[in-house]
Amino acid sequence: MKKQNFLAFIALALPILFWGSAFPSIRYALSGYTPMEIATLRFIIASLLLVIYSKIKKFGLPEIRDLPMILFFSLTGVVLYHLPLNTGAKTVTAGTISLLNATAPVFTAILSFFIVREKMRGKGWVGISISFLGAGILAFNIGGGISFSFGALWILFAAFSESFYFIYQKKLLSKYGALPLTTYVIWFGALMMLPFSGNLFESVISASISSSCAVLYLGIFPTAIAYVLWAYDLCKFPASRVASLLYLSPVIAISLGWFWLGENPSVLSLVGGALAIGGVACVQRAKYE
Repeated sequence: MKKQNFLAFIALALPILFWGSAFPSIRYALSGYTPMEIATLRFIIASLLLVIYSKIKKFGLPEIRDLPMILFFSLTGVVLYHLPLNTGAKTVTAGTISLLNATAPVFTAILSFFIVREKMRGKGWVGISISFLGAGILAFNIGGGISFSFGALWILFAAFSESFYFIYQKKLLSKYGALPLTTYVIWFGALMMLPFSGNLFESVISASISSSCAVLYLGIFPTAIAYVLWAYDLCKFPASRVASLLYLSPVIAISLGWFWLGENPSVLSLVGGALAIGGVACVQRAKYE
């Protein structure tokens, strides 16, 4: 394999690996931190790293007139995504979190249809129905029993919130570029989450080293490094092909949840996950045909 092709493969593979590992890492970090504390500390760490990166790349601050929209991105893509996601992680396994979270493109397609009047083919609506059927099975199959989980609703709400970020970011992406815009969103998102930090300082002191390392990992790899690499990928490769790699993230999350946390997926949850991912794939294909 040529060096250039190898580096391209690494740039594509690492974000998927890091994001897949984020869900079991959140579950593990909950042993020492609250959901709010994990999200806040994670983005404080990522923000500090991206400050250094912004100095290296020498990109400035956003224009004042763009601040309201960037704050909206931070609210929907960071605060209203990560806080509900971590809350749901208290009762939902890592693999199920990743499968439910993978429905974000479905919410994006629905909101795009109603908000920006983006056309949706019949195959897209079929995919949406299949994906929601799969999500429903997952919501009623947490822990292997037939009982409804409100944790699943938190995660679906997180995916729904993130879809607003995906829809409205296009205009500013063309203006600032993927990496600077993502950096601004993470900075302001970290500031927004400070009021929810609770007793973060005390928790850092009292938490076990292993749970603190899990949060440190979340801030460095699935957040700062993964977002930088993802921005690079979007600039170098077709967006549709890059996005399709996200389907591998649940595989990583389920595998790590199984071997690291001892979370054995039931047959019914795997069926629900397959339907959810299959529906998303159908929606994505309908958008690009």
